[in-house]
Amino acid sequence: MRIWPVFLDSVPSYLGRSGGSLLVIPTGSGLLVSRLRRMIEAVTTNVPVIVATNAGAAYHEAMHTVAADLKVLSEWEDLIETLPTMETSDVWLFVDARYYVADPSRIKALVAQFSSGRQIAHHLVAFESSVAGTKEHVNVDAAGRVRSIHRYYEAATWPFVVGVAASLVPVSSALLHLRQVPPSLIDLRQHLAMHGVPSRDVAVEGGVVDLSSRHGLLAAMEHDVATAATYARAVGRGLPVLVGDGHDIAPTARILGPVVIHAGVSIADGATIVGPSLIGAGAHISSGAIVASTLVGPESRVPRDRTLRDRVWFNDLDDWDDDAPDTLYHARLERLNFEPETVRAVAAAPTVRHPWYPPWKRGFDVAASLVGLALLSPVFMLIAVLIRLGGRGATFYRSEREGLGGRRFRCFKFRTMKEGAHGLQHLLKAQDKLDGPHFKLDEDPRVTSLGRFLRATNLDELPQLFNVLRGDMSLVGPRPSPFRENQICVPWREGRLSLRPGITGLWQVCRHDRALGDFHQWIEYDLLYVQQASPWLDLKILLATVVTLLMRRPIPASSLVRLPAPPVPVAVSKESAAELLPAQPPAVAASQAEASSRTA
Repeated sequence: MRIWPVFLDSVPSYLGRSGGSLLVIPTGSGLLVSRLRRMIEAVTTNVPVIVATNAGAAYHEAMHTVAADLKVLSEWEDLIETLPTMETSDVWLFVDARYYVADPSRIKALVAQFSSGRQIAHHLVAFESSVAGTKEHVNVDAAGRVRSIHRYYEAATWPFVVGVAASLVPVSSALLHLRQVPPSLIDLRQHLAMHGVPSRDVAVEGGVVDLSSRHGLLAAMEHDVATAATYARAVGRGLPVLVGDGHDIAPTARILGPVVIHAGVSIADGATIVGPSLIGAGAHISSGAIVASTLVGPESRVPRDRTLRDRVWFNDLDDWDDDAPDTLYHARLERLNFEPETVRAVAAAPTVRHPWYPPWKRGFDVAASLVGLALLSPVFMLIAVLIRLGGRGATFYRSEREGLGGRRFRCFKFRTMKEGAHGLQHLLKAQDKLDGPHFKLDEDPRVTSLGRFLRATNLDELPQLFNVLRGDMSLVGPRPSPFRENQICVPWREGRLSLRPGITGLWQVCRHDRALGDFHQWIEYDLLYVQQASPWLDLKILLATVVTLLMRRPIPASSLVRLPAPPVPVAVSKESAAELLPAQPPAVAASQAEASSRTA
């Protein structure tokens, strides 16, 4: 299989007056075209071809200066004409220059997945960023009444694709029917689907931004500058990071923080550059100018005493509207969400008092689960035999649950229901007495006679010791729940998924409103456990589990955790209360006055 790389170039609006293209924008210690070439060198040695519509003589000359060995094609037909020289086993690797992938190894991972299904086109898909990893869609009818609310989570049910960064397309596909350059790889993906070419989407990991917006370019610049600064420190070089030669930096110029300066840059006396910033080759920063968190394009000039902050500056281009709402909110949001995995890992980290608590907890889980499996193996065998004698069906029930950080796993239990019981749940939903997303009936017709005994004694959950041994679960933690139960409350979801789910937990031993539906207690006790998790609390919950199984009654939560203090009542005078009450209509006030006079 030979891979033929193709770069799709474009000219974003912020370069409209200055010309150029995305491929010659400075990123880190070089240009974007150089970065893309390094990305594909891990999968092919073939020289890339650039497809740029309406590319004039100036474009060809500029591209020849920075990448003389690259061939530039102005029309899609020129690329199609190269098909006769290829074999049907060859593949095209299209890379859209507009999408900056933070992790260059994602191209290599895309090719690795393609190798297992070469007749299928593979697309490296970029998903929309979000606030707190969620988005809600509210459906209303013609009268404006809310009919349903759907919440989407990034790691589970996020369908919002905003772009395709790269595509691997077999030469044998339907590209012969395409006679013009697609506006984007999303359009190419749609074209292939319309002509019956199967496709597979591979999500971008590690962050991606759209370079067609200036805010996206700033996000990429900040990432590259931080990476270059980290490398410079590792090899013993200082800051700023100087690329090439020919720098003319005045002694009185101030450079603070991570800054990358390309070749031939001149910085006049009294100028100040605050990182993260990148100064393109041949740029000039005039005396007294202040440049902060800004990308200055090649051969650009920053005027004297000018202040640039959070800007993209090309050839004196000055049409940035500082008062536009997107610069105040969406720009910052896009740049903060550039590395969602890092942000999510920090946000999901549990708050614990003891640094050694996580390794202690894991060690205790492994030791206890091994002992438990060894001692209870006769019980396992007896229950398995009874289930098999009770009728058709598997011995174990495997259900998908969300674990630490939202990672999916198969939770094991002894089967307590008849075969095909899960498909009948929607028919029995009207009889559900619970007030939350979980489902339970006092007299569930799907449960077998043996299953009722196993549930009443909690013996059906013994196989979860295998989950504990594998690291999917812990002995103590929030209840293991499927995604449909975890999506109701966002803070609750984030809190409970910051720890491994447990066979037992605070809610299981303290819940006392079963008849009324106790979803509110479920949320409260889960969050209390996450906030106060400790070895001592785990041991108390394990002991309380034994007590509740023997005594068949809940344990007061106040004996296990610190409960929030109730609100302190505030004394309010009659005069103050009268000021807080809403004004009454005159007729009501008159009738009350008349009643008071009669009483007197």
